[in-house]
Amino acid sequence: MRLICTVEVNNRLCPSHNLASSKSKGRGGHATLTLGRKPGSDSKEGMVFLMMCTAKDKTGTKYKLKGNVGQIFGRFVQEGKATIRFHQPEHDICISKADPINLKALLSAVKLAHHGQEMSRAQVSTLTPARASQVEPPKTKMTVSKRKDYPLTKSFPSSLLELRINHCTLNRIDTRILGLKHLKLLDMSDNNIRALPETIGELKCLADLNMSNNQLTELPGKFFQSTLRNSLQSVDLSHNRLSRLPNQLCACVDLVSVKLDSNQLSGLPPSIGLLRKLRFLTATRNHITLLPASFLKLQLETVDLFENPFLEDGPSTLTGNLTFPSLLEISARVVKKHRLHYTEEDLPRTLISYLDVAKRCLCGQLCFENFVRFLARLDLHRLAHTVTAVDSQGRTHAPLEAYLCSEACSAKYRKHPAGFWK
Repeated sequence: MRLICTVEVNNRLCPSHNLASSKSKGRGGHATLTLGRKPGSDSKEGMVFLMMCTAKDKTGTKYKLKGNVGQIFGRFVQEGKATIRFHQPEHDICISKADPINLKALLSAVKLAHHGQEMSRAQVSTLTPARASQVEPPKTKMTVSKRKDYPLTKSFPSSLLELRINHCTLNRIDTRILGLKHLKLLDMSDNNIRALPETIGELKCLADLNMSNNQLTELPGKFFQSTLRNSLQSVDLSHNRLSRLPNQLCACVDLVSVKLDSNQLSGLPPSIGLLRKLRFLTATRNHITLLPASFLKLQLETVDLFENPFLEDGPSTLTGNLTFPSLLEISARVVKKHRLHYTEEDLPRTLISYLDVAKRCLCGQLCFENFVRFLARLDLHRLAHTVTAVDSQGRTHAPLEAYLCSEACSAKYRKHPAGFWK
């Protein structure tokens, strides 16, 4: 029986000088715990030991089990934590980061060995020095900066938390990467990737995605409707060929940083105001002419919209007609208001497209066809602490495309145009 975990050994005789399997104070080291008998001992009568092997001691330290276990602390075994207290030597083996099922099995076998009860071959084996792969800490970071170093025959370590693959002229994302369930950071900048697979949402823990300096032309909407909407915090899509962003991007409500510099974007997603945690936004050198109305809802630390062809200031006249909303629009408002979940299996594609173009009135209500539109002048200092000028003249304001959903909102705007949306 073998258990891979983190172990810290505490010497009760010298509480101020804990014996740990790593030199770092208060931290455990990666180790392998094995239950077995010494080579050459009788399979039935040989004494059972618990052997602890580390990267520095592959031959292992052996602890006799029969009548030598003082206590087992297993209150947090479901979290992969437990402590085994020995009489001789007076050590406490503190186990953490273990598989709960395997840990339970090990503790059960330790109890049997302590009481001298018969054990099966599955529980007890012959003790041998650990292999390097069994005691080395799992690899959590990997960087590939040359094409010749890219792993073609070897798999990516399943324990990876951070993966950086740069300057490798890749045209697509390797499907093996999509199987890294613990990955939190994926940096594939400076490649030739043309599209993101929809299945990238299988990276349930991904918090930081960097796809800058590639050849991306579009992003799949399903990409942002996956489990990523609960984990993604930073995305860098700068220096690509994106002409639009799907409105589904705004479903990733935990986004803190978004970089969109040097693309071909004609605008920002209409619902960008839903990103209440967004603090850093850069979208320089695009083709943005107007900011969406919901942009007013953002509370940013830094915003940079330099070198975009924003429309010149003009009269803030209302355009459009207000009538009684249709049954289709009323139904769409209810779906959006209550955040009802729907897929392509539930609704025709035309209705899904209709729902995706929702406009938000400055009062907070959604509208689809029944609205009036106007342009407002937005000083970016109202939304951010640090503002970069939008042009070489030093201007820090930009035109805002706003909507009014009813006669009441329209009348309020006419009465006080400058104060309605403050």
